[in-house]
Amino acid sequence: MIFGSVNLDGNAVNTHRDSYLLSNLSVVSVRRPFFGAAVLLGCSFAGFSAAFGDLLYPVEIATIIGLSSAAIIAGYQTGQLKLLSRDLRGSELSGVIWGQYKSLNIIRSKIIQKISQHDLGGAS
Repeated sequence: MIFGSVNLDGNAVNTHRDSYLLSNLSVVSVRRPFFGAAVLLGCSFAGFSAAFGDLLYPVEIATIIGLSSAAIIAGYQTGQLKLLSRDLRGSELSGVIWGQYKSLNIIRSKIIQKISQHDLGGAS
């Protein structure tokens, strides 16, 4: 699942907001920006449940453990595809696409493959 769209057309990457020429892209990266915070939040909830387990009802403990698990899974699954252009280095005009980490990583690989073909002078 991707929020927005990414299409590879010939010598360009077209997102839902911007278009980038493959020859100008210098960095194509996929990150998990919320994973650290999600693990911290999930572990904090689990620690709270362990510390005050004798005062909580079983339903409350199950809810807290469920929220902890959901936070960690959501942080692990959420990804950010960033497209940086040589021309726009240092500015805030870099392309960012949000979505599932796995899907974004597949798109990143396709973009890198297209850039490699373009740099080698192959067919696009």
